[in-house]
Amino acid sequence: LDNFLKIRRKYAQMYNNAFKDIEELIIPYQLPYTNSSWHIYVLQLRLEKLKVGRREIYEALLKENIGVNVHYIPVYYHPYYKKLGYKKGLCPNAEHLYERIITLPLFPKMTEEDVHDVITAVKKVINYYKK
Repeated sequence: LDNFLKIRRKYAQMYNNAFKDIEELIIPYQLPYTNSSWHIYVLQLRLEKLKVGRREIYEALLKENIGVNVHYIPVYYHPYYKKLGYKKGLCPNAEHLYERIITLPLFPKMTEEDVHDVITAVKKVINYYKK
């Protein structure tokens, strides 16, 4: 477990260093006196600085062979809750964030080369779609 955490933290730091100065992205924030286990690595897209939405960024990264994902869908977007009458607009902050986040690969079996491939692909895609 300690080794898994060490690797995850190393790779998260590599992502942070690579993306911190890209104005179209917001990297995850961690308080200085904390030490995340980096279960996942979620980037926030500044859509106002991009020509496209999250869907196009997501699809472009898939085409670059990057296994991106989307987490934190508002629970009331799921069919069960829709049937109960929950509608879009209930939690505007959660919806705003959901439309802008994308999860990058981060797991202990990755290699540093894998991390560099992700970084290269993200920079390529963001550069292509920036305004």
